[in-house]
Amino acid sequence: MSKIKKLIINADDLGFSPAVNSAILSGAVAGNITAASLMVNMPFAEEAVINIHNKCNTLSMGLHFTLTSGQPVTEPQKITFLVDSRGMFRLSFGRLLMLLRSKKREQLLQQIQMEFSAQMERMEYFATKYNFRFDHIDSHQHVHVLSGIFDKVQKESTSRKLLLRIPREYFGGFKRTVKRFHQWFPQGFMKRIVLNCCLQSTKQKTGYFGILESGKMDNISLQEIIIAIETGKCNFDNYEINIHPSDFSVSQNDNMLCCSPDDYRFHHSPCRMKEFHALQDGKFQDMIKKFNIKLTDFSDTEI
Repeated sequence: MSKIKKLIINADDLGFSPAVNSAILSGAVAGNITAASLMVNMPFAEEAVINIHNKCNTLSMGLHFTLTSGQPVTEPQKITFLVDSRGMFRLSFGRLLMLLRSKKREQLLQQIQMEFSAQMERMEYFATKYNFRFDHIDSHQHVHVLSGIFDKVQKESTSRKLLLRIPREYFGGFKRTVKRFHQWFPQGFMKRIVLNCCLQSTKQKTGYFGILESGKMDNISLQEIIIAIETGKCNFDNYEINIHPSDFSVSQNDNMLCCSPDDYRFHHSPCRMKEFHALQDGKFQDMIKKFNIKLTDFSDTEI
């Protein structure tokens, strides 16, 4: 008998907006989402954890460390490299990458450490107040893999026994590559190359899917990933599928969103609604059962 493979379906961006919160909560209650990552710096973060506490308190929860969107937890005047005149995060993944190779590296890393500590403290405050399990760390736009930042986040995750995402994505075999190639964004390929380079010497215990189809994780994508897992082309016992669902049927005031222009556009992409519906697709659920894949969370695996 073949070994049962375990699959985490982790939803990023919890706390970003009412629409995102609703989609993740719905998926969690239905059992289609097994973990979520919280943006503690966003105005809807506490609303999200209150709803999780009331309706799905067993959900595996992690910190979605954020440096590129919204307002910081730290007082803006203490982290001037990271914010603009309005006190909003001003740097993208690419600009962080370049600044970490400049003469400003050490000062920048000091301010990043300050903000990371502040976000960790707020996450732990929420976990204690609302009695949920805080068991993993990842980051918005994967900024935690950048040189200098990764060491700090990895040290903290190890000392606190929190599992850390290693977003080194594998294609998942020839068949999946052929079928999905036309759907993958060019920037997805570039990000995959950059992330793999950043993580080339890092050990990985869990297979990861979520870069090439970020924002386009439709029902066909999910089915092809399940087939790739089942055929064993990715040689892991544990896997994570990283999704970004949103429920546009939920009314919200866009003026209350606190994010970067790129995040605002991504938030309104119809693909996010497709991701929400894809999780409910019967074929996807049937394939998980057919191949005897166990849906699980971060308490039952290693990353």
